[in-house]
Amino acid sequence: MTIRDALSVHRVPSALLSVTVIGLVARLLALGDRVFYYDEAWFGYWVLRGMDHGAWEYRPILHGPLFARVNSLVFGVVGATDATARLVVALTGALLPLAAWLFRTRLRDAELIALGAALACNPVLVYYSRFMRKDLPLAACMLLTLGLLVRASDTRRPRYLYASAVTLGVAFATKESVLLWMVTWLGASVLVLDRHLLRARDTDGDALGALRSLLRRAVAGARDWWHHGVLAAAVFLSVVVYFYAPRAGLGQEIGLWRALTGDFATLPAVVGEATLGSLHKAIDYWATGSIQRHAYLPYFTDTADTVIAGASGVAAFAVVGFLWDRYAGAHPRGLVAFNFYCGVAALVGYPLANNFPVPWSTVHAIVPLTVPAAVGAAVVYRWGRSRLPAREPTIRSEHTPMHAVRAVLAAAVLLSAVAAGGATLIETSYQAPHESPRGDPGSGVIYYAQAPADLRTVVTDIERAAASGSSDTDVLYVGAPLAMTESRVDRPPATGAWHARMPLPWYTESLDADVASVDDPTAVGDTPPPVVITTPALESQVGAAIGAGYERETHALDDIGDRTVVVFSATTE
Repeated sequence: MTIRDALSVHRVPSALLSVTVIGLVARLLALGDRVFYYDEAWFGYWVLRGMDHGAWEYRPILHGPLFARVNSLVFGVVGATDATARLVVALTGALLPLAAWLFRTRLRDAELIALGAALACNPVLVYYSRFMRKDLPLAACMLLTLGLLVRASDTRRPRYLYASAVTLGVAFATKESVLLWMVTWLGASVLVLDRHLLRARDTDGDALGALRSLLRRAVAGARDWWHHGVLAAAVFLSVVVYFYAPRAGLGQEIGLWRALTGDFATLPAVVGEATLGSLHKAIDYWATGSIQRHAYLPYFTDTADTVIAGASGVAAFAVVGFLWDRYAGAHPRGLVAFNFYCGVAALVGYPLANNFPVPWSTVHAIVPLTVPAAVGAAVVYRWGRSRLPAREPTIRSEHTPMHAVRAVLAAAVLLSAVAAGGATLIETSYQAPHESPRGDPGSGVIYYAQAPADLRTVVTDIERAAASGSSDTDVLYVGAPLAMTESRVDRPPATGAWHARMPLPWYTESLDADVASVDDPTAVGDTPPPVVITTPALESQVGAAIGAGYERETHALDDIGDRTVVVFSATTE
């Protein structure tokens, strides 16, 4: 092998590593600066409470148990902060470009590099990699699972099948949307098969023969791999049971560790609860309830607006890549069509499945669309590069000014896509990560209920109060809308007052602040705590009750502004 050949062999892995490093920096930079959004605080709080009392059971409103298992380990090692809570998602998103290498037998070199770049730098994927939500991990696990299954098919090595069982099990631990992924995969597979049979009919005139050939290969594969399939299914089941099995405590009768360390008779019940029990709860809550009873068109237009705002390049290149591979390529590739169908299905289907118009659902479309988009970007690149003058004088003379114009146009298209995506990435993840578009709540990259940046001053006040230890109570909530019987909620569902405080309960819990509440604004006591939080309607009464020595600020708890609190912070000498 020559030096040039060696460099060519290592070009794609080196490029993928480079974009992975860029993506890692983009995700870790100022990761904890943005104040926790409502759902982030909600999920984080329950992780901390679970760590305290050791009990857990699946509750569909909190989605899957990924954070309950993984973030509890992270918090135990490096502590609970905004940055560490988002760390697992950030690392998942940062390492996702390496998954492109799994498709190296199905995609060309330029396509692999373009795929890695899209996964590393798309603004929507970057933003929601810096967000404590499970959508990005779910999409990442599904892409990994697909890549591992492709490798298992290409290499005939069982280890890839076992690895795919693990990643699919983790995907099931993220959120119930994994069931939509499975339905989408089934539908896309049927469409790819239909295309294959039509091509066989047009080429050989025998679609049924092609179908029989596929069935024979499937039967032969099942005969050779059935034992690996059984073991892989056992691996998948073990991962699901590990994540979903209840943990004993707070009056619960069964738990995974209790069943494995002596109470073996309860193991079937634990496995049943982790599998069929969890599935029944998920379907009962998300599929048969009233959550999806809403008008479809407004949700779809919001989804389209988010894609235009944060993934227009991916969408445009995906269309180009799909059409080129289907109609201009010598051999249409099932991988390209499969991912295009999955992406389109997610764009059309998630507006129906969502209970709110949420921009993060576009992650489930963008990730599969990056595959045909990579093909489309490579097509434009090759189209422009083929028009560049060659080095040999005899060939150079054959090129006309029009060829140069086409090369410039191709470069302009690619550079414009990169520049637009980069500008959107910088704006949404760094310059204004908490400012969503006004008006239509689900139309931008940033979710409309994101907490404003100035709420960080309240967090600083709570941290100072908790660290001083100058009072038995660090934070006091005043007024019926914010007051609760107990200062801590052990497990969901919580009271309306607890929800009205979000995202502050995450900060009081993670900072180990002592919290209390009273209904009566005159009952704050002779020595009020360092931080007193109330509603705007009670501001004057609370101010009169606590007297001098406090600074007063009004803060919105979300970007909508319909949840507002007044914070009295004790002044420091």
